[in-house]
Amino acid sequence: MSAQYDEGPELAPQNFPEVAPHQPNDSPHYGYQQPYPTPKPEGYTAGSTYAGTAPTTSPYTAAASPFSQHATTDHDLSTKKSRGVICGCSLLVFILSCIIALLSAAVIGLAAGTGVEANRANDATNKLAALSASVSSAAATKTSTAAAPTGTSFNDIDRGCSNDPDGVSGTGYTSFSLLGKVKFTVYCNRDAPGNSFMSLFAADLDTCVDACSSYSMYTPRFFGNNKNTTCGGVSFIPLWTDKGVAETGGAPGNCYLKPAPQTFAGLTVPQIGTECHAAILTG
Repeated sequence: MSAQYDEGPELAPQNFPEVAPHQPNDSPHYGYQQPYPTPKPEGYTAGSTYAGTAPTTSPYTAAASPFSQHATTDHDLSTKKSRGVICGCSLLVFILSCIIALLSAAVIGLAAGTGVEANRANDATNKLAALSASVSSAAATKTSTAAAPTGTSFNDIDRGCSNDPDGVSGTGYTSFSLLGKVKFTVYCNRDAPGNSFMSLFAADLDTCVDACSSYSMYTPRFFGNNKNTTCGGVSFIPLWTDKGVAETGGAPGNCYLKPAPQTFAGLTVPQIGTECHAAILTG
């Protein structure tokens, strides 16, 4: 610019940015290239034009701040960590913990179930033992009672032989009218000899004698009159009237029909460990 215009405006101080000449191909601008002074390279003086290569990068547009880099790095690390972490532990640890928990629950459940079943088994065993003891005790009491009857135990079923054998021995009994009214003589504590025609359970001595009379009435109709079709007497064992006791002793009945003839002299003393009474045909 020329200095001949004294009254003109003063020149702008040199420390402001220079006005860039207009380039036809440049976009319009308003004189200032930057709002702040651009640092000058070494060797630059005011009023001169530096022909060197202008810096291509502004210090104000330098690489991102290390603080922003640090923030990004922390975020990335946090994201990476969160991908393999569940409930504050790694995925592998979490899976193993779940497996251990399931196995522990299964073991506890099995132990509890086993304990319950063991208690039930013990209770059942105890109840069975108590029941067995009760049955054994009852059986022992029954057997003991049967093995040693009192004098009046069978008095009602043996015509009084249990209480008064001497008074009853030699007395007579006539069988049921529809069975022939056959006469028999009773002998207490005697056993009629010979093999039995048959055995049966009779309610008492009288019924046993009636069975003997019935045998003699009906058997000859099929086999004729002979020694095998005539009942000559009976042996009656009161103890075996109880079928349970009879079964224990292997007895198929308490009344045994014997062949004829039978006599008082032929009667024997019982050797069976319990009472036995006889009645023989007399007419």
